[in-house]
Amino acid sequence: MSLLLLTVSGMILIVLAADYFTNGVEWVGYHLHLEEGAVGSLLAALGTALPETLVPVMAIAFGNHHQNGIGLGAILGAPFMLATIGFSVIGLGLWASRRTIRMLNVPMAGPLTDDLGFFLLAFSLVVIAAFLPQILHPLIVALLLVLYIRHAWTLLGWHRSPELENTAPSQPLRLSANPNPPVLLAILQVILALVGLIIGAHFFVTALDAITKVVTISPFLLSVIVTPVATELPEVLNSVIWIRRGKDTLAVGNVTGAMAFQSSVVPALGIAFTTWRLSPMEIATASLTWLAALWIWLKSRSHRLRIVELLTAGLFYLAYIGIVMSVFH
Repeated sequence: MSLLLLTVSGMILIVLAADYFTNGVEWVGYHLHLEEGAVGSLLAALGTALPETLVPVMAIAFGNHHQNGIGLGAILGAPFMLATIGFSVIGLGLWASRRTIRMLNVPMAGPLTDDLGFFLLAFSLVVIAAFLPQILHPLIVALLLVLYIRHAWTLLGWHRSPELENTAPSQPLRLSANPNPPVLLAILQVILALVGLIIGAHFFVTALDAITKVVTISPFLLSVIVTPVATELPEVLNSVIWIRRGKDTLAVGNVTGAMAFQSSVVPALGIAFTTWRLSPMEIATASLTWLAALWIWLKSRSHRLRIVELLTAGLFYLAYIGIVMSVFH
């Protein structure tokens, strides 16, 4: 299969699967009586976090020292891409929607600030763990897992609502003409869409990997800059679809919920099964990620996010590219 065909096939599959996934997740949330905040931050985020989670799991659990570098880069690269490019793309989607009010329609006290506040705390622990003796690493791992379980439980508690019984999603389930499809059919559509997202991301990663064989690049930079571009496409594309449908809470929750998961559960794997010592470049990646998340969190607490503030998050990514070019020139 040619490189161009592989790339295009992956993109088309991701686009189609993302449409089916967003539609199916809305119906699952409806049947579970969950508000949009919990649907985006938990159901959608955990589902679309699977592709990029598989990269560090496979690299660390079954790889050698070289592949551990790829796993470490994937752990840091996923939240980095979401905190920078992810919010920038949401800003572009908001701009393209041509609304009269050019800001996100997301409550200032809600899943956005909850997820980001959790991210800032958990990701701080992840970085601090690199400077602690390894004997303390199991304690950090346990703390990260407990914090995430508590965060998820709090979201479910705050965002369950029996009154959602009569507020069905605006679009019918793709796999059914029934105006009130059964929950099992909605779950089946979500599972099939997830398979499509993973296969599409795999095609795209394979194409990018072929490019990197021509252009020399370190395993860490491959996993921080190149791989997350493909594996984060599901979250980003889902968010664009929801922004165009006016479902801002779902759009933002999909990104911030994935960030919460990737700042706790996924790093816990790396801390538990590697030496977890960060190089200066890895610390720079983590620092810019944290600062980008802090920027969005501070702005979301003071007012609803405007387009320019969302786009500004992308400047942290450009700053990182500048650091990389200066170091590896």
